[in-house]
Amino acid sequence: MLNSLVNFFTAHIPYWPLVCFSLLILAGFNLPVSEDAVIVLSAGVTLSDSSLVIPTWISLYLGIFISDIMVYWWGYFLSKGMFQFKKIRKKLTENKIRLVAKTLDDYGFRTFIVCRFIPFGVRNTLWMSSGFVGLPFKKFLLYDSIAALVSCSTLYHLIRFIGEGASVVYKIIGIVLFVALIIFFVFMIRHVIKKETKFFEDENKQDLNFQ
Repeated sequence: MLNSLVNFFTAHIPYWPLVCFSLLILAGFNLPVSEDAVIVLSAGVTLSDSSLVIPTWISLYLGIFISDIMVYWWGYFLSKGMFQFKKIRKKLTENKIRLVAKTLDDYGFRTFIVCRFIPFGVRNTLWMSSGFVGLPFKKFLLYDSIAALVSCSTLYHLIRFIGEGASVVYKIIGIVLFVALIIFFVFMIRHVIKKETKFFEDENKQDLNFQ
């Protein structure tokens, strides 16, 4: 399936880095574009053309980073009442906002690292909530620039490692990043889950006391 898609895009699209960048920018408008799918497909394209390895990686990183910034500002503008998009507003429930605010306060940068590797809307919820709860923009830029670099590079090099055309250098990079990621991710996710569980337990207790 992946090979078929790669063959189609390489045959019909003249410059892939520009395409993957554009797709990721569309994701910043809350359109259903999968960041992971774009990275995987991009890595597959570079296996057939080594000259695209660096330009594609740069395009992916910039597309992801700029898209995240766009989502942050969507959340900020929503908090100020400048937009009233019901579909977006549904993602920012009161419990989610309070949980994100508390998690950012407790874990800060580590929250960004963990959530970058959790798909199905978790990332966008965090970026949007960061803007909504007023996380300083400079801090968001710092956190997200590093987290995006880690996640994009890890998945990109991992797919290239799996591909038959991957060089020894990329195989080494892929292995090191992937092993480090798994160790760090397992460690952090345990702490986040414990914190979320305690948060909702406290919320339930408060609701019962109020009743």
